[in-house]
Amino acid sequence: MKKVTILFFTLFWLTLSHAKIKVACVGNSVTYGYGLQNRETESYPAQLQELLGNDYQVGNLGHSGATLLTKGHRPYTEQEAYRKALDFKPDIVIIHLGLNDTDPRNWPNYRDEFISDYRNLINSFRKADGSQSEVMICRMTPIYNRHPRFKSGTREWFWQIQSAIEKVAEIEKVRLIDLHTPLYRYPQLFPDALHPNKTGAGIIAKTVYSAITGDFGGLKPDPVFGDNMVLQQKQPIPVYGVTNRGDEITVKLNNQTRVTTTDENGQWKVLFPPMDAGINCSIEIISNEKKFTFSNLITGDLWIASGQSNMEFPLIQSEGGKKETENATNSNIRILNYQGFAKTTDTSWDTVTLERINNLNYFEGRWQKCTPEAVKNLSAVAYHFAKETESKTSIPIGIIQIAAGGSPAETWIDRKTLEHHPVLVDILNDWTKNDMIQGWCRQRALKNI
Repeated sequence: MKKVTILFFTLFWLTLSHAKIKVACVGNSVTYGYGLQNRETESYPAQLQELLGNDYQVGNLGHSGATLLTKGHRPYTEQEAYRKALDFKPDIVIIHLGLNDTDPRNWPNYRDEFISDYRNLINSFRKADGSQSEVMICRMTPIYNRHPRFKSGTREWFWQIQSAIEKVAEIEKVRLIDLHTPLYRYPQLFPDALHPNKTGAGIIAKTVYSAITGDFGGLKPDPVFGDNMVLQQKQPIPVYGVTNRGDEITVKLNNQTRVTTTDENGQWKVLFPPMDAGINCSIEIISNEKKFTFSNLITGDLWIASGQSNMEFPLIQSEGGKKETENATNSNIRILNYQGFAKTTDTSWDTVTLERINNLNYFEGRWQKCTPEAVKNLSAVAYHFAKETESKTSIPIGIIQIAAGGSPAETWIDRKTLEHHPVLVDILNDWTKNDMIQGWCRQRALKNI
């Protein structure tokens, strides 16, 4: 009898230990997978299941048109999907609601109830034994300017709701997943300005996967760091990047050491005290047996050279530029020259180029010392500025060049500012027929693509 009892409890424990972790994806049509050719495999919960693997069971509990507001035109808490979510008895709940609350029937009338309604929804996932599912709530995915109600209220209400969601996360002390930032620069992934395509749903799935598992791809210092770079003198020196949640990061700057732990979103940052100009440095970043070392750094002054063709115009092509280039050797001048990998000339780009463009992987560059090879394609204006300034001050100079010939001023303004400007918002409309964009720009871009 004793042996049978032991065997029973052994089997019972093995069953428990292999139980799947249940993840309930609560939301509206974006969660449901509206507009996708095959939502059963392409929706973000379906792609999340693939990423998480067999140890997890992901439930798609989205309902198209659902509102967070209980007095909204279609409250989520009154839908069958909500009852199924409760019956699912999830271990983890991912809530992405709020987009439909931008409807003029909802937010203008019931906005004051949004925070309390959201808190009630979170607390409804308390289990019968008094324990609570781990609830994570999401900053909303974007609504773009092509949405029919964008200028009539949606753009203002959208950001008011985002702010309310952040407040809920703070009050309830639940994890806040940012679904907005990873998608905001990719309007082409939202065919109707609201619902993501398969690729967009994949970005949501990857973001939620990282939030659940803490896997942010391992240690990655910010791309601005590199050998030969200039660190700004007489200012606190930040070193920062991404790694997996909870990892301990050790950063060494010469004989100084800082230790930190990655936050819940995989971000880490340390600060070193200001240093005078002209100090040679190295940075070492260590985490879980992975290490990055950046050498031959120097403290000095950093300058950004940005603009159009007059700034981009290379030294080698300027008057006297060939001779100037041949004599350009100065270790006190360092260059980070971000060059577009394809020129916007009157040519058609190939499919590889277009793929990189669509992934916003246009500029590339690395820190270099001032040598003839390094400066020949550097901005002539930036080079002469750096040479003159360094000769008069003896302070090392770092030039970060990011210029694009033929770029109109509006392209240097961030999307959110454009969206909220009463006139400039219309420059975001169909650029192929938009008379706010110069004709030659439209013609050239059409040729490129």
